Amino acid sequence: MPDRGFQPDAAYFDTMARHARTHWWYQGRRALVKETLLRHGIPDGRALDVGCGTGDNMQMLADATGLAVLGTDLSVHALHHATRGRAVIALAEELPVPEETCGLVASMDVVEHLDDDVAGLREYHRVLMPRGVLLLTVPSYQWLWGEHDVRAAHRRRYRVGSLRAAVERAGFEVLHTSYYNSFLVPAAAMLRRTPLRRLVHETDEEVGNTSPLVSKIMTGLSRAERPLALRGRVPFGLSILLVGRRD
Repeated sequence: MPDRGFQPDAAYFDTMARHARTHWWYQGRRALVKETLLRHGIPDGRALDVGCGTGDNMQMLADATGLAVLGTDLSVHALHHATRGRAVIALAEELPVPEETCGLVASMDVVEHLDDDVAGLREYHRVLMPRGVLLLTVPSYQWLWGEHDVRAAHRRRYRVGSLRAAVERAGFEVLHTSYYNSFLVPAAAMLRRTPLRRLVHETDEEVGNTSPLVSKIMTGLSRAERPLALRGRVPFGLSILLVGRRD
């Protein structure tokens, strides 16, 4: 059984499974990733969803690429929820995939969990075909480190520059970067970097406690921001999107 440091517990993935298909944050990320992939030519082969968690992105990846999708995750418990496609347990740094067989490696909010992100990215490079596409999303700004990062077993948060540097060290050409979820930064800064943080106790269930009105507003803001993110013109945000390519 793969083993590595502290990892999210079963309750973390149970919460993800309850909300990942319907919550505006997950839906917005899926929409952004799908539109991004439709703008880049993906070679034939397979699509690999590294750190697929409860498997809720696998159908989107299949729809966007037309490829068969294999998911991997470190958590056996998370994979119990991953019924939408084939998924196996594996470390991101030791993928059970032959070299140069994937047209796409997608890894959404995963590399921030790795003890050595460059080592993981080099493994992604190994399994990608020449001209294969890498797609990453990660949380941004180390100064926004908070209770959620500890509970989620993050090792770091990124800026665009630090993420680009890690990806290039692993041998990729970077094609596109953008921040997104810019409208969340002010609230996150207030709740994590001001005395207000003492009044709010973050829990994993916070993603499920959005009222219909708030969800509608956030969905609208995410949709309005998306065209700018697709052009790489969002100057700040709570998350980062990166597209790379193996030469």
